[in-house]
This record gives sequence, C-alpha cells and structure tokens, in this order.
Amino acid sequence: MFLTSELKKFHEDRPKSKKLWETSVKVLPGGISHNIRTFGLPLIGAFPVFINSANGPYLIDIDNNKYIDCWNGHFAMILGHNPPQVQEAIKEHLKNGWHFGTNTQYQVELAERIIKDNLGIEKMRFCTSGTEATMYATRLARAYTKRKLVAKAGLGWHGANDTLYYAVGSLDAEICPLGLPKPEEAGILAFEINNEKVFDLIKLNSKNLAAIILEPILGGGGGFPVNHEFLKRLREETEKFDILLIFDEVITGYRFINGLFQNQIGVIPDLTTMGKIIGGGMPIGAIGGKEEIIEQSSPNFENQILIGGGTFSGFPLSMIAGLKTLNILKDSQKNYLRINQEGERLLTKLNQFFNDEKLKLIAIGYKSMIMLHAMTKRIEQPSIREIIEFKDKNREALLQLALFNRNISGLHGLGSISMAHTHENIVQIQDVVRDIGKPVSQQRFN
Repeated sequence: MFLTSELKKFHEDRPKSKKLWETSVKVLPGGISHNIRTFGLPLIGAFPVFINSANGPYLIDIDNNKYIDCWNGHFAMILGHNPPQVQEAIKEHLKNGWHFGTNTQYQVELAERIIKDNLGIEKMRFCTSGTEATMYATRLARAYTKRKLVAKAGLGWHGANDTLYYAVGSLDAEICPLGLPKPEEAGILAFEINNEKVFDLIKLNSKNLAAIILEPILGGGGGFPVNHEFLKRLREETEKFDILLIFDEVITGYRFINGLFQNQIGVIPDLTTMGKIIGGGMPIGAIGGKEEIIEQSSPNFENQILIGGGTFSGFPLSMIAGLKTLNILKDSQKNYLRINQEGERLLTKLNQFFNDEKLKLIAIGYKSMIMLHAMTKRIEQPSIREIIEFKDKNREALLQLALFNRNISGLHGLGSISMAHTHENIVQIQDVVRDIGKPVSQQRFN
C-alpha cells in the first residue's frame, strides 16, 4: 500500500525530526508557530521536517536530507536561499548593530527604490508583516472615505488580522471565525474572483463601500489568477463610485517582473500592500499608494489615521537585505523571463499528465507560481468552486509526504520557482510529480 510504504520511509529517514517533533508538540500548540508548517502531515501519521540550513535552491534538514525547495520561505526568497550578495550586505552592517528603534538611512533608500520602480506608489510606510499592511490599508480606506464596508475576494489570504480574516479557505464570508465578530458586524463582504456578480455588489453597496481588496493572484488561496480584464473592470467600477481599490501584492510584488504586478497589466490601484521579496528574506511589510491617502497617516496631519508604530518597523536588516535584493532584481530580466517560462512549461506539462492519466490532481498557477490541488474525485476542467468543494486534505498530505521522500519540499503542493533553480531542478520536480501522481491519486483513505 502506497501510504504505508511512504510513511515507513519517511520515519526511517528522519529520526531527529521525529524526536524533535515529539518535544515540539509539548511546548507549542500543534507543535508549530505557523499553522501551515505542519504540511498537513500529522493527518496521515507523519510530522513536519525541521530544517537546519539552506543554500541556493536547497534545504537541508537536521537528519541531513537535502531537498529542492519550492516553498522558498513563503515565496520570499526569489533569489534562492542565502544569496552571497545579500549575505555580505547583512554581514557588513551587522557589525554596527541590528536594532536601534530610530530612523535609519536604509528605510529612505528602500522606499526611494520602490517608489522609483512603481508608478502607483507615491508614498509609503513600512511595517513588519503583510498582516499589518493589509490591516492598515483597510483602516486608511475606511477613514479616508468615511465608509464602513470592505469587500474582499473569497479565498483571499491577507494575514490573520481581525479585519480581513473572513472567507479564508472558503468562498463563504458568512462563516464566522472563532473570536471574531460576525461578518456583517465587522463590515466585511465577500465576492468570487472572475465573477460578474461583484459588480452588482458594488452598485448595491456603493454609498457604504470603502474599499475592495484582493490579490491579483490568490496566493494563499490556491494560486488562482484573477483575469486581467476583471481587474480592469474593477478599477473602472471602483473609480465610478469613489471606492478605493487595494491590491495585496505581498506575494506578487517583484515576483514576475522587476516591480509590482499592477505595472505588468496597467491597472493601478489606490493602495498597495507589499512584503516578502521587498525584504530580501527578512521580516517586512509595507503599504503604499496615492500620496493624498498615505499622507493622512503622517503625525503632522490633523486627525492622523494611525498606521505603523511597531517596535521593528523599518528594521535596519530588513531594509538592507531588501534594497540589495531589489538592486539585484533590477538587472535580472533574463532570469525573470527564464523562471516565468519554466513555470509555464511545468504547469502545462503537469496538467497534461494529470488529464491523460485521469488523476484527481490539478496544477494551478501563473508563470513562476505553481500549486497542486488534490481532490476527492476527478473533474474535467474544474471551477475554482469545485476545486475547493472537493478538496482532499488527506490526499494533499500524502502528496507532500511523497515529495519529501523524493527530496522535494513545497507547500500547497509545490509553491514557486526561484532564480536559483536550474532547468535540471525543474525537470526533476516534473519527473517526481509524474512518478507519484498515480499512486497518490489512487490511494484510498478510511
């Protein structure tokens, strides 16, 4: 039986991770400090691996197993792990100290770089996470427009803040997460991407709707791309009713081009949230957009809208690593083209294989982002709603387990391609997925 043999190999090859996991569950709720880092493996009798080091496209765990890494630090490590130029920049400045709780030149330089790269960013403010950035963006929108309601894309992940943790992992905003007010009390509406019904929702709530927020590609939601024409229409309709359009580009920013995704499609929102890549692998979040909106967060502004204020906002090492990363990306057009093409080919070939073999798997993504979805039944060209409705968590966990056993690390199936990945790495990933696809799809669970 495939599951039994995979579990046996996994346990035998990772005795140190197993022992550490047994300690971890005693001191941390669920054994982790980020829910998805279980990889779903406890569902099928396994445990997450513990990583000791990383370099280029590889991770090495505490049992000395080496993996091609597709997760890339939650999509942050576009240059790969431990890039020498970024490491040297950090080491050079580390001798001067790493946390001052004051202004530094580095936050100015990184802000200048981002503003120069992106037409839609006229001014910006740094924080320490994408969760904070999206919370501040909706706060700014409500205060600026003097309206209460915020509409978000179902499945959209904008971090775990109280404002936007609705319709996560679901298209239904009516499901109320524990500890939070009901969606109607929180002023949250949900819509389905690429669905014309959102335009009726906008008209119906035009006088009370402060903002619409969405990711151009639903990263945490499963890699589903938003149609470019849909985004253009959203821009037109929000402008018509003086509703702010917010793009969450925490994942898509600098992922496909040297700049924000909005530049690529020519749709410029009022506000943009950023993170991950712009911090070069260090903790970071940012909010930027139209000066007249962002400026209202200035302490010099009468009735200031409070954003920022975190102890580690503008953290020097994040600014330094981010600036060095963006300066490297500025001269990386060939690498952008290469990884985007590699991703497109991988997505096409995997889906062709899944279709030919009639497997309960589908690959979803855009260019260098590729995620795998496992379902309880085979559906020809499933809709987003069907992929979510028939999601099979046990099968997805088995997929992750089988990938680990073949020296590939990913999340949501795979994740993304970094500039450190070689063509040979991508071929190996493709061969492994083809090798395990049928037994994973055919596995039965009690």
